[in-house]
Amino acid sequence: MKRLAYAALLAGALVIGGCASAPARTPGTYVSQSEPVFLITEAQADQILVDAMNTEFGSSPIVRVEHPNKGYQATIKFLFDSHQIVATMVQSKGRQTDGTVQDGYYFTVSHSGTMPLSGMTRSRRLRDRLSEAATDLSPSVPSAR
Repeated sequence: MKRLAYAALLAGALVIGGCASAPARTPGTYVSQSEPVFLITEAQADQILVDAMNTEFGSSPIVRVEHPNKGYQATIKFLFDSHQIVATMVQSKGRQTDGTVQDGYYFTVSHSGTMPLSGMTRSRRLRDRLSEAATDLSPSVPSAR
């Protein structure tokens, strides 16, 4: 009987531990001095985010986030698991080839939850969509920090 109680306790701990998560950044989204900046307006950056999120997560609820940067969060679910993916636009300054500094934005994508494999895959796809759409409007330039 004692062994059964220990086994049940261990199984419960494994189930709870399996649902624990920590925020993660998709590789390539770490903020750094070399983050490419797109010379686009706030309205353009927001529209790029909306379009990319709707394309990637059209059937999942999408929520606006405001802090610390403006963006959107989607939650994907499967059985007991869920995963949150957040894409934000960050105001920055970019340096053009002639040395002039201009306002622009770069995008970050982060994820957390209990579906790390699909969460990371969807985050990478979202990041690629954001870069592609922004590049269509303006080529990326190095950060002027």
